[in-house]
Amino acid sequence: MQSIPPSISKEIERNISDLFDKCGLYYRIFCRCKSGQSAAKKIQEKKYDEIGKKMQDLIGVRIALYFKDDIDVCVEILKNNYTVIETVRDEENSDKFSPMRLNLVCQMPESVSTALSSNLWEFPIDTTFEIQVRTIFSEGWHEVEHDLRYKNKSDWSDHMDLSRNLNGILATLETCDWAIINVLDQLAYQKYKKQEWSSMMRNHLRMHLENVPLSDQIIDAFNRDHNLAKEFFRVDRKAILLLLSSNKMFVLPKRLDNIIYFANEFMIKDPKISDLTPQLLRSRLESAFSSMST
Repeated sequence: MQSIPPSISKEIERNISDLFDKCGLYYRIFCRCKSGQSAAKKIQEKKYDEIGKKMQDLIGVRIALYFKDDIDVCVEILKNNYTVIETVRDEENSDKFSPMRLNLVCQMPESVSTALSSNLWEFPIDTTFEIQVRTIFSEGWHEVEHDLRYKNKSDWSDHMDLSRNLNGILATLETCDWAIINVLDQLAYQKYKKQEWSSMMRNHLRMHLENVPLSDQIIDAFNRDHNLAKEFFRVDRKAILLLLSSNKMFVLPKRLDNIIYFANEFMIKDPKISDLTPQLLRSRLESAFSSMST
């Protein structure tokens, strides 16, 4: 089987990156095409010819998120933009700890499948690609586990205690996933109590933002009305990310002021903030809100 140019997967990588960048998600993305040798080996090992199934991960995408609570946001964005054929998501079990899979099998965009050699489809290979979703903490563990345990299972067969200890390291990292969110939430709360509004919003939102503080006008509005500041402190972060990612929403420059104007238009609707919103931006936000409501 001939090798597949790595550039083939770049279109998918760029598209996913554009979707996540649009809403300011913190992530890392890795994308690869199986080599011809690797694909042929997997087809032989899995006996796809004999069992009538097809290989679904000719192109593989791995998304590592900074924050565990962004997993559902990530999956929803992907489902809104790709045809998802299958989702494999392990159920959490409080009595047993093991690595949790979250894999999506998606239909290849036509521009990708048609760019591949027509000879490729003579093999038992599906016009799909696979996305694995993880967190940054679990990503490193999975890399070690995949190369040193999964690929060498015989090395571990007589050492279940060490294998269990390896899983225990992942359990510790999962605790770290939640701990880092709690630290940033606590920091946002401390900034709220100190009336440091820019820091409050930056740590509450946990989004890729330009390093520009809130304008004096918004800070003054919050200083005059602490209940208004509290409303923005409590604004639904997940809802903001999903709304920003919508196909009906334009690409909003990621400044704190703009996120305040955006959240106000879509959620809070305070007239003082509306009056501060630049007229052109306000018109575009109103148009986007109208299109999403229909």
